[in-house]
Amino acid sequence: MTIISRSLVDPDFDDERESQESAARQRVNERTMPRGTNEVALSVDGGVVAANTADRIARRIDRLARYYVDGDTARVDPQRRPDLRAAMGRLRDLTDESGDVGRIVEAIINTCDFIGVRYLDAGVLAARSVGRVVISGGRGFGTGFLVTPQLMLTNHHVLPSIDVARQSAVEFDYQDDVNGRPLTPQRFDFDADRLYLADRDLDFALVALRATPQQVHRFGFNPLTDMQGTVVIGEFVTIVQHPRGDKKAIALRENRLVDVLDRYLHYAADTERGSSGSPVFNDQWEVVALHHASVRAPDRPDTGGVLNEGVRISQIIGWLRAQHYSTAQQDLVAPIIGQSASNTGSVPADPVRNTEAASSAVTTMIGPFRVTVTIDGSAPPIQKDR
Repeated sequence: MTIISRSLVDPDFDDERESQESAARQRVNERTMPRGTNEVALSVDGGVVAANTADRIARRIDRLARYYVDGDTARVDPQRRPDLRAAMGRLRDLTDESGDVGRIVEAIINTCDFIGVRYLDAGVLAARSVGRVVISGGRGFGTGFLVTPQLMLTNHHVLPSIDVARQSAVEFDYQDDVNGRPLTPQRFDFDADRLYLADRDLDFALVALRATPQQVHRFGFNPLTDMQGTVVIGEFVTIVQHPRGDKKAIALRENRLVDVLDRYLHYAADTERGSSGSPVFNDQWEVVALHHASVRAPDRPDTGGVLNEGVRISQIIGWLRAQHYSTAQQDLVAPIIGQSASNTGSVPADPVRNTEAASSAVTTMIGPFRVTVTIDGSAPPIQKDR
């Protein structure tokens, strides 16, 4: 969550943080039995398939095939009906498995040996856009990350009002270099009067920077997508954060997704206060959630009795699409709300928008299930280096 200086506590900050923690705690408690069922399923071979719906697995298989075989997830013909049987065949060629769906999926997901150098290179790019949010001149700290060259995403309880955002800033490069020496942080104020969008229920705030794209270009950004198939129960996630407001750190991979709700993801990860607003990545460095709460979970002694909750990115995009904007605001949010099936890695170049889109459906058999999958496609809105 957000870390607040005890000497400068504002009751509004405490109220917002406690409200979000309380709501997350209730959801975690309500999901104890379903979560337990998921973890029992994950404890056996092929458990990833057993813990997820057939539709979710089908979408994930298709997306993984695009990433590992086609090279990325952007170059998709909007009119093409995805061939899930062919996708399974292509993934099978990348593993030593020749058995059922469960074994093939397990061989691709969560297998350290399968991740190549591309994972490290993409991770470096993704982490660059993550910064420390300095609240109201040092009253507290959170984490945020660029989602376009001009906009940063963090939690509502980090920047709960436009007035707070006006007095706050983000610091990039608050970290050590490869030799263990501290970099010089680069600080940018927020330009909340230009754009500040927030929703308390989804606990997010989207705010403009007082900087030109050229000034922040080297930090890149992490585009967002509401395309389904980015993560499944049992998959590992990675969180890039500023724990306790300290230097940038990574909770790397060994953080398993254990439950999927309509609006939220629940996962076991090493996070601390100050991590609010951190991006939650899958192994392809796509942002799948906005981290916002860590709560007690007595049924999880293996994680120190703590579970984490992140807001699903698809929910945030859905909220943004439902709003009305001025022309200037529309130009700022278009790279986010205009893409539904984009390639979503960290991008060190400016986005190129393309709003062409189409939908198609395909029915196939995954194990014993007949699955109908609707694919929302779009031409690639991003030109990227990763």
